[in-house]
This record gives sequence, structure tokens and C-alpha cells, in this order.
Amino acid sequence: MAAARGQSADGGDLSRLRQLNERAVLAAVRDAGELRVAQIVERSGLGRTAVEDVLASLVDRRWLAEERPAVRGRGRPARSYRFRAEAGYVVGLDIGAYSIRAVLADLGGQVLATAHRRVSPDTRRDARLAAADRAIADCVRGVDVAASRIWAVGTGTTGLVDRQGRVVRVNAIPDWAGVDLAAHFRRSARLVVVDNDSQLAALAEHRRGVATDVPDLVLLHAGRRTGLALVIDGTLRRGFHGAAADLSTLPMLRWEPAIDHLHHCRAVPPDVPVADRAEHAFAAAREGRRSALTAVRKYAREMALAAATAVGVVDPQVVVLGGAFSQAADVLLGPLTEELTRLFPQGPEVRASTLGADCVALGAICLALDAVDERLVGSARGALPVLAARSL
Repeated sequence: MAAARGQSADGGDLSRLRQLNERAVLAAVRDAGELRVAQIVERSGLGRTAVEDVLASLVDRRWLAEERPAVRGRGRPARSYRFRAEAGYVVGLDIGAYSIRAVLADLGGQVLATAHRRVSPDTRRDARLAAADRAIADCVRGVDVAASRIWAVGTGTTGLVDRQGRVVRVNAIPDWAGVDLAAHFRRSARLVVVDNDSQLAALAEHRRGVATDVPDLVLLHAGRRTGLALVIDGTLRRGFHGAAADLSTLPMLRWEPAIDHLHHCRAVPPDVPVADRAEHAFAAAREGRRSALTAVRKYAREMALAAATAVGVVDPQVVVLGGAFSQAADVLLGPLTEELTRLFPQGPEVRASTLGADCVALGAICLALDAVDERLVGSARGALPVLAARSL
């Protein structure tokens, strides 16, 4: 940016230069939350005159708000500017076989509300979509936000998703293949983006979770269903068909039946429902019961073998244990680390997610905000528009 200030330019070049300056100033303020003018000059690399000019324009177009501090002592108080994150909102959805989770966030990514609806694998398609709609409504109602101010919906779902937002293949939900999620959620927002749940969990870990400090990671998405996802060089890798690291078609890895070690654990009473048996097995392992510890070890071994197919190719710095079973990291992380270390003595480090059950929905928030940025701030879009309720 700084080098561009000194170049000679015709009218078109000056217009382009101004657009770049706008984006540099906006990025500096958004990243920090609020900055004084001198700080914006330092972080953007622009001259003070250029920064002052851009700030006036961004305030006029409602991207930034000027914060006037109370006057203390002599002299003019330093002005500061903040990004108007409250100008719009995005929703992140996690649509699974057993539950639907929704998260509402502002344009700065701050989570304002969450909602949870229970479903089952046998829930029909229309009822599952209706439950997702109700989860969005629960979030909106919880913070008294007008539904019209939802700019984008990001959706994560179990199964393989194509580039148009349609579910192509799924094992966990009988009638879910073929559903057009992008078309359905355009009733709630003009901008809709859809991806696989494990992919979005990996995105959340890289942006907001335990792997923000590393460029390469493998996510082991462990729960009632299991998945893998990759972040390489800081970028989520989806693959040509969106199926990168999808091992569901490789039965020789015992990917799907691994959970049977937990379900058939002798320490779990026989009357416990299948949906709760893994949790009971982990609880028994915490109590030190031998059969439960053995079941957890066998499960960890199968998970390590499956994860090894990605680890051996990517050589990541970190493997993240994510998904519902990350909440059992106190008994699962150790065996999983030992099994992976046996296969790969030089690494990688294994970390447990701290994002909890909302990890996929939080990844969907990241995806939705990326889509908003591309639509409004992308370098090919010219001057930044007025940031209003119907900016999209």
C-alpha cells in the first residue's frame, strides 16, 4: 500500500488506489475492533492525510463509526473508529442426524445467540428443514434482531455437498441425499453457502479454536459419525468434488464400525440407549473400569489408523480431536496420542477442541462471513457500497 502512494496515476489508477486504501483502513479497524487515527496510520501503512480522507468516506458510507472519548485535561481528545459490526448478522447452522444447532453472530463474528433442536436419523426431510428454520427463528428472537437483517446463512451438514449447495451423498440420514440446502435457506437470507460438517469444524478450529497458530492441521471429527478434514497452508482443502479426506467409502479402515467398541463395552448397562452408550463408556473409563479403558483404547486405535491416511500425506503440525467426543478428551486424548505416536514417532501433536458442540456452526459462521466479505469487500467490486440493511 505504501509503495502505491508514490506512483504516478491517471484517473482510473487514482480511483483504484482509493479503493485499495479503503480496504486497507477497513481491514485494520476490523481486525482490531477499534483504533485511534495514529494506530490506523501505523497499521495500514498509509499517510495520515490519506487515512483521514478514507475515514471520512467510510463513516459516511456507514462502515465505520467515530467514537468520541470524554475530554480529559487539555488538548483535543484522540479520535477512534470502530467497525459497525451491528450493521448486519449471519447465521451458522449444523444439520446432523441427531441434532440441529444454530449460531447467530454479527459482522465481526461475535456470537450473540445459539439454539438447539433435537432430531433423529428417521426425521423426514421436510421436518428436518423446518427444525432448522425454527432454530434460526429462536436465535433471532433471542436477541430481538429483525429477520431481514440476516445477511448470510452458512450451513454445515453431514454428507458430501456439491458446489451449488446440494447434498450429493449421505449415509447417516435416509432421505437427505438430493436436498438443495442453498435454495431452501435463501428464504432466510440472500446469500447462502453450504459445506460438509467436518470441513467446517476444521475451519472453525483454524480460525477460532486450538489450531489458530498452525498452517497445517488434520481434524478428526469424532462422534456418532466420524470424519476427517484438512487445512493446508492456512486454507481449508475441500478437493475437486468436496470430498477431500472422506474415508467413508473405505470399509477396510473400519471407520464406521469403530464406535462399536464403545457401544458393546461390558461396563455399560444393557438398558442404556444406543445414542448414549459411548458417553457411558467414557464415564466408566474415567472411573478406571478395565473393560471401558480397553474399549476406549480399541476405539482410539481405529481412529488413529484412519487419521494416519491423512497424516502420512499431509504431515501436519497438529491433529485436532474435534466433534462430540472431544468432550471426553480426558480419557480419549491420551490413547489417541499414543496410537498416532506409535505410527508417527516424530509427531504430530494432538490437541483436543475447546469449541464444544457448536464447532460446526461456528465454522459455518466463518464461511458465511467469508462470503459476505467476498460480495462486499472483494477487490473486483469497486468502491465499497453503503453498509445498510439491504447491502447484499
